[in-house]
Amino acid sequence: MRRSFARWLAPAIVLGPLVAQTQPTPQRPPPPGPPPSAEVDDHRAFGGLPEARILEAIHGARVLGRNNVGSTSVNLHLHLEGGIDASFKPRTTTHGDKYRAEIAAYRLNRMLGLTRVPPAITRSVPRSILRLAPDSPAVYDRDNTLRGAAIYWVPVLRPSRVDEPAEQERWGRWLRAGHAVPPDQSVRAEEISTLLVFDFLTGNWDRWSGANVPMDAQGHLIYRDNNGAFDEPFVDGLLQRSRFWLQHTQQFNRSVITRARGLTEASVRAEMALDPEHNAPPLTSGQIRSLLRRRDLLLEYVEGLRRHHSDADVYRW
Repeated sequence: MRRSFARWLAPAIVLGPLVAQTQPTPQRPPPPGPPPSAEVDDHRAFGGLPEARILEAIHGARVLGRNNVGSTSVNLHLHLEGGIDASFKPRTTTHGDKYRAEIAAYRLNRMLGLTRVPPAITRSVPRSILRLAPDSPAVYDRDNTLRGAAIYWVPVLRPSRVDEPAEQERWGRWLRAGHAVPPDQSVRAEEISTLLVFDFLTGNWDRWSGANVPMDAQGHLIYRDNNGAFDEPFVDGLLQRSRFWLQHTQQFNRSVITRARGLTEASVRAEMALDPEHNAPPLTSGQIRSLLRRRDLLLEYVEGLRRHHSDADVYRW
C-alpha cells in the first residue's frame, strides 16, 4: 500500500520534511477566521441529540447494567437510565490514563467545528456497580470508584469499509490535488480527508489497524476509538507514521484548516478545562505543545500544496 500511494504524490511534495521542496516563494496570507472558542455551544448536536443533553446523561445518569465489550482493553457498555447509553473506558494498569485521549479528541473535534467524534466526558463509577473480576486491570481511586471516559454509545454503527485496501486505492485517487471527486462521493471524500487531518493533529497511530472507521445509521463516518492519540513524548516513528497517512490527501476542508490555524495553547487549555475533572485535564501542557507542533507541520504541508495548485484544487470543500 505504501508504494501505491507514493506514486500518486506529485514530485514536488514527496516528503523528507513535511513541506514542498521548491524555491522559496512568497506565501499568500491565510484566510481570515475567528479563533476557536471554549464557550459552551448549546446548539451543537450529535446524531440528532443536543450534545449538552448527551454529556449530562453519560456523566450522571444511573447505571442500570453493563456489558464488557472490550477485546484488548477494558471497555464497558453502560446501560443508563433515560435511554442514552455510554461506553466506559477506565484507568487501567495496562493502558494507564489513555482514556483521557478520548475526551481530548472530542474537545478538539469541537474546536475544529466538527461533529464526528462522539461526546465524551470524565466519569467515576462505584466499584460495587461495575462488579469487575478480581484480576481486572482496572485501577480504583481511594474512594473505591473507577475513573474513566464516558463516551456516547452511538446506537447504530456499521462498517464503512473505507479502511480496506481497495477502498483506500479508490479514495486515494479522489484526494489528489486537482483531481475530480465524483459528485455522489463528495461527502464521503470530505469526511475521509478531514479524518486524516484530525488524526494527524491528534497523533492517532491506531486508526487504520482495522475496523476503526465505522459509519452511523445515516452513512456518515464516526471518528471513534481515539485512545491511541496524544502519545507523549511523540517520538519520530509516530510522526513518520502520522505523516504517511496525512499524505494520502491533498484536498481539504477550508474551514477545518482555518480553525486549526487559530488554535493556541490558551484556547486549547480553555477547551480542555470544560471537562469536569479539573485535577486531571484531558491534555497535559506537553501534549498541548505537541498538538500545536503537529498543527504547524500540517499548515506547512497545506501551504506547500497551495504553491503548486490553485486554492480551488487544495480547498475542495
